[in-house]
Amino acid sequence: MAAFRPELFTIEEVLAFYDQTDGDEYKVYAGTSPNDAYRRYHYEGEKEIGMQELTAALMQLRGNSENYNPYLIQVISPGKGKGKAATPSLTSITFQLNRPATYLPMQQQIGGVSGRSEMLLEKLVEQNSMMMSRISALETEDEFEEPENEFTLGSILNRPEVQTMLIGAISNLFERNPVQPTALAGIEDEGEVMTIVKNLMHKGVTVEHLRKLNEMNGTKLHSLLLML
Repeated sequence: MAAFRPELFTIEEVLAFYDQTDGDEYKVYAGTSPNDAYRRYHYEGEKEIGMQELTAALMQLRGNSENYNPYLIQVISPGKGKGKAATPSLTSITFQLNRPATYLPMQQQIGGVSGRSEMLLEKLVEQNSMMMSRISALETEDEFEEPENEFTLGSILNRPEVQTMLIGAISNLFERNPVQPTALAGIEDEGEVMTIVKNLMHKGVTVEHLRKLNEMNGTKLHSLLLML
């Protein structure tokens, strides 16, 4: 019989071959030819029990991580005819359960890492997914809904949008009550109000900023004033 390279590489594949082959008896040989000197396992009986016996044998072979030997499984089917004329039918295939890492595809080398390494890889993937989800949520979250303890008064006042809202609030109140400037947060002098507005505009605030803030609803404005 010619020597062939292994064709199957997992326990599941070898069991499927035996299960689908017409025959209950099997022999397993070390190497790629049925040499009785290298016969490792022999079973003869019912196929259901044979599946169990073969599973145990294959697991034993694979359990030795240094065993890179190829094997041959030969399934014997009852022969047709009577007496000496009944010649059994033989079906064989070669397999190899362990292979050196240098001969494995990259995907199989990664898949062959230890159980601890697999757990670490899964943990890294999980943490990366959680981080990406958090970043995505922060990108869509309204800035004014962040926890208050993450802000200081200085950081709030330094925000351009906060400065713009403050100017709008002052402008809005001043336009609605020009005769009573005392309604502006404790400022009793109208001239002081105008000075503050001019100073803010000198720092980069424009009339367009004031106009846009004047159009904002009172709820957001009120929330900002509470923060201050």
